[in-house]
Amino acid sequence: MRKVKFASLLVILMMLLAACGGGAPAAEAPAAEAPAAEAPAAAAPAEAVAKEAPMLAEAVAAGTLPPLEERLPKVPFVVGPGVLLSEANVPNWAPGQYGGTLNTAHSVADWAPDVFVMLNEPLLSAPDLSVQGIRGNVLESFEVSDDNTVFTFKMREGLKWSDGVPVTTEDVRFTWENIYGNEKLFPNGVPARFRTGYDPGGDPMTLEILDDYNFKLTATKPYGGFLRNITIEGWNGYTVLINPSHVLKKWHPDFTPIEEMKDELAKNNLTDEWWTLFTSQKRCENWHVTADRCIGYPTLNPWISVPSETTGVKVFDRNPYYWKVDTEGKQLPYIDRIVSVQVEDVEMVNQRVLNGDVDFLRESTGLVKVPLYKENEERGGFNTVLTDMHVDSSILYLNQTFNDETWRKVAQDLRFRQALSLAINRDEIIESVYYGFASKPLVSVGEEFSEYNVEKANALLDEMGLTERDANGMRMVDGKPFSILLEHGAHAPDLSPVAELLAEQFKDVGIDLQVKQIDPNLWAQRRDANELMATVFWGHDQGWDSDYSGNAMDRVGRAWQLWYNTGGAEGEEPPQWVKDMYALDAARWSSVSGSDEFNKLKEETFAWSRANLPMITIVEQVKYPMIAAKNLRNVANAGYAIASNFAGEQLWFEQ
Repeated sequence: MRKVKFASLLVILMMLLAACGGGAPAAEAPAAEAPAAEAPAAAAPAEAVAKEAPMLAEAVAAGTLPPLEERLPKVPFVVGPGVLLSEANVPNWAPGQYGGTLNTAHSVADWAPDVFVMLNEPLLSAPDLSVQGIRGNVLESFEVSDDNTVFTFKMREGLKWSDGVPVTTEDVRFTWENIYGNEKLFPNGVPARFRTGYDPGGDPMTLEILDDYNFKLTATKPYGGFLRNITIEGWNGYTVLINPSHVLKKWHPDFTPIEEMKDELAKNNLTDEWWTLFTSQKRCENWHVTADRCIGYPTLNPWISVPSETTGVKVFDRNPYYWKVDTEGKQLPYIDRIVSVQVEDVEMVNQRVLNGDVDFLRESTGLVKVPLYKENEERGGFNTVLTDMHVDSSILYLNQTFNDETWRKVAQDLRFRQALSLAINRDEIIESVYYGFASKPLVSVGEEFSEYNVEKANALLDEMGLTERDANGMRMVDGKPFSILLEHGAHAPDLSPVAELLAEQFKDVGIDLQVKQIDPNLWAQRRDANELMATVFWGHDQGWDSDYSGNAMDRVGRAWQLWYNTGGAEGEEPPQWVKDMYALDAARWSSVSGSDEFNKLKEETFAWSRANLPMITIVEQVKYPMIAAKNLRNVANAGYAIASNFAGEQLWFEQ
């Protein structure tokens, strides 16, 4: 693989980083043991100055939409400087102008990730996507008992779905009792996030409805991490607890006879499997907001999915019942419409950027593209902003439960994982792929095994007994060729070059790594079926917490994670070193995120990672280029790039 020239680009990139005000996010305030309820930095606007987009004002005048005061909750969420993103990261925040279409692009059918994040509204939130200063979001406020077991929530009175129907605790009760409480929909009961310690086998929390706008959730043991869970964990949205019961009751036998669903069941080639119809066609969770089947589905998001006249083009119009306003009383969002065009792959997404067809892009960018971005900024009418990646962008995952006994014997040997890590020339990868804007993985891998040491790697492999080699110098196992099939999707531009460099570097220690790029949907299917031997992908192994028991373990040991998720009913029982991680995870979830206890346990988890190398992190602290139109305002110039997605409602076009 031809290396990208580094020295000639470094000066340009350093200038770019300085111009963007890059660097780490602003320091976060220490977390309180029991975070306070919402306290927006900006004062609530006076009712007399409340305003709305011209297109909505016209609908009100025509009598097709209620007045603004009837569409907003009594206590709207007020967005001002430092509220969604810290003032350090958006130093020039200003109230915006209404209008315009934000154009972006996606490469996977029915999945537009940048739009998904812009639309996603969690129950609680915190500035800059942190877990410090957690406050209300969809929910107005909350209180936590001193022992971290009782969580009392207040909903926004007057909050309405995008179809104008009020949102009340009936939507919470329906979710809890008729969705999670139905054995056809959830055979194992409530999901892990609503079980003590975020443990699939833990005691379920109990729900108590106090009145139309207040409810309690109670855990049997301290569960301080629950606040983080419904703020940011897994990019969850409000649909984990609040769903439009007035729509979904039509497709639930507790409220509607099966006979009345017959036509719709037949249309979907079902007989009486109402639960399949409910899950796959009628209920839209936050992850489904860009799916065509969710067009017209009631939402609480800033934009709603509407029909498109063009195949592959997704359109989202402003939600007239959105519940956030700015400091001048203007109802958000400022931008009228989002349009995302489906193209063939990530490369074509970036081509649309270069052509000037994209106003905002984060998901499909990469440092490898920065020189091209810079060359085309003026012609394309966009700026390239270097911010921070919220994940470690490239990690080598070896699925230690892949269904091959020879592979398992090798991959489950710690010495093999240590040897592969030592065989990685990270300096070359940092220079060639990341242009120097990354560092060795000292947190998750450690100094000893982040170094490039072919001699030591070969010694470890010999010590394992992998001494026999074929005519090409590749190692054999039990007299047979040994090869690793690494399959990856085109999820990000850096994954392919990293994988190809690994294949070249591993030859120096006699390991044959075969790289194959596959369709991202096929990649997900193979992962879920435990059919991926190895892959490269990003990981939330740092960020808000060390994520080893969730998505990471799905790639490290799919059968082990299935065992954990099902309380031992399915999958395979993991070895003790994996169980140790689950124990650390449980302890972290009992403590409040950001507390001294939590931070101590987090460091213990990183020590566990360095000792066991469950996955082999290639690099840490990677910079992330974000594309924003030159006239797009309230865009962050530092902090996590994805935080700007979550603050999409405050973006506006300067006319």
